[in-house]
Amino acid sequence: MLNLLSRILYVTFLILVIIGISKLYLPFNVNDYERILKNDEIIIGIRTGPASYYEIKNQKIGFTYELVKELSQHLNVNLKIKTINSIEEAINDLNERKIDILVDVGLIERKGQIYSHRKTDYHLVYNNKYYNKLSDLDKISEDPINIIDSPEIETIVNKYFKPTKANYNILDSANIDEIVHLLLENKIRYTVLSSDELFFYQDDFPEISSVFKIATDIKSYWTLPDDSSNHLQEKISEFFTFIIKENKLKYIKQRNLNNGPQYNFVGSKNFVNDLANIFPQYEFYFKSFSKKYGHDWRLLASIGYQESHWNKDAISYTGVKGIMMLTKNTAKDMKVNDRTNPRDSIYGGAKYLKKMLDKVPNSINDKDKIWFAIAAYNIGYGHIIDAIDLAKKDNKVVSDWKSIEPYLLKLSQSRYYKKTKFGYARGWETVKYVQNIRQYYDILVFLDSQDNIINNNKSDNKIPSTL
Repeated sequence: MLNLLSRILYVTFLILVIIGISKLYLPFNVNDYERILKNDEIIIGIRTGPASYYEIKNQKIGFTYELVKELSQHLNVNLKIKTINSIEEAINDLNERKIDILVDVGLIERKGQIYSHRKTDYHLVYNNKYYNKLSDLDKISEDPINIIDSPEIETIVNKYFKPTKANYNILDSANIDEIVHLLLENKIRYTVLSSDELFFYQDDFPEISSVFKIATDIKSYWTLPDDSSNHLQEKISEFFTFIIKENKLKYIKQRNLNNGPQYNFVGSKNFVNDLANIFPQYEFYFKSFSKKYGHDWRLLASIGYQESHWNKDAISYTGVKGIMMLTKNTAKDMKVNDRTNPRDSIYGGAKYLKKMLDKVPNSINDKDKIWFAIAAYNIGYGHIIDAIDLAKKDNKVVSDWKSIEPYLLKLSQSRYYKKTKFGYARGWETVKYVQNIRQYYDILVFLDSQDNIINNNKSDNKIPSTL
C-alpha cells in the first residue's frame, strides 16, 4: 500500500515538474521577456487618471507611471506607454503583443495576473452642490451609477448593491476625468472613485463627496498575455522584491498618492497678508526680471504666488522646485543652476514665460497672448497648439482666451485627445490655473493703484467685492 502511494506521489510530482518546464520552454508559451529585450522596448497599457498616469508641466507623472518607469530601467529597456479606455480592446492588444503588460486597469483575477503591489478602498461619490447626502440606501436605485469600463468596479458595485438592485452604466471609452466632470456639471448623479482618486479630486473640487465606502482593500494587479511563459513574470517579481527592499515602492507611493496639485484660489485676505509679509523679500527680483523680459511685474508675481505662494523652499509632488516651480529640464534650458535660489528661480520663470509668449501665434490678439503663454507655462506649449487645432476642426477661430477654454477642457477626453499630437492633458487644471492667476493679478493691479496700500494692514478691506 505504501509502495503504491509512493509511486502515485512520485508520478504526480513528475507531472508537475514536466508542466512547469513546459510552461517555461515549450513554443506555445511565449518568452515575452526575451522578446522585450530583443526589441529594447516594453509597452505598458495604462489608464489615464490622477492615481495612475497624466502629464503636467511637460512631465509624465503618476504612481503607476513611475512604477513602470522604474521597471523599464530595471530591465534596461525603453518605455512606451499606450493609454487604454476599453478593457476588451486592451486585452486583445495584450494577447496580440501590441501591449506587453496591462497595469492597474481594473481587471479581476484571471490567468496571467501577477503581483498585487497595493490595495485601495472605493467610494460611491456625488456632488454635494446639487444633492444632499443619501440617507436611505434603497433610494440608490432612483439614479444610475455611472462607472468607467472596469470589471473590478463593476464587481464591487454588483456585490455591494445586490440587495437594493442598484443599476449602473458603464461609460465606454471614458476615462475617470471625463466622468468626474460629468458629475461636476450635474450630468450624472453618482460615480465610483478609489480613495486615492477621491483625495486627489477633492483638493480642487470639495463638492465631490463620498456617500459611503463600498469596498475595502481591493488589490491592483498587473496582467500578462494568457500564453506568456514564466520568464517575464519572474523578472517582474524580482523587480518588486528589489524596489521593496530598497524602500523605493514606499517612496513612489508617498510622492504620488499622498499629494495632489493645489490650484485653489486662497482668497484675497490671505493673498494680501502674504503680499505684506513675504513678497517684499522678492519684490526687487520680480520687478527687475519683469523689466528685462518685458513682463508686467504684477503678472509675474501672480504666477509665482500661484506656483508656490512665494515659498523659496517649495517642492511639488512632481519634483518641480522653487518660487517659480521650474522643472529640471526647464531650469537647464533657462541656464538656471539652482532652482531653490529665489533670484535664479524668478529669473528662470521670467525667461521661460518670455519663451512661451514668443511662441504664441499672431492670430491671437495681443491683449490675450499673455494668457496663452501662462497656460503654456503650466501645461506645455504642445497642448496649447493641440487645443487650437481642435477648435479649427470645429471651424472655430481662436483669437482670445475665452475661445480656447472649451478646447483645453477637451484635452482630458479620450474622443478628443486621441486625435491630437501631444495626447492627454488635464486641461481643466490649466483653465483653473489661469483663472487664479488672473484673480491675483487683478488684486495686485488694484492694490498697486493705491498709495502705500501694500503696507497697510487694512488693505484687504478695500479690495473690490468682485475679487
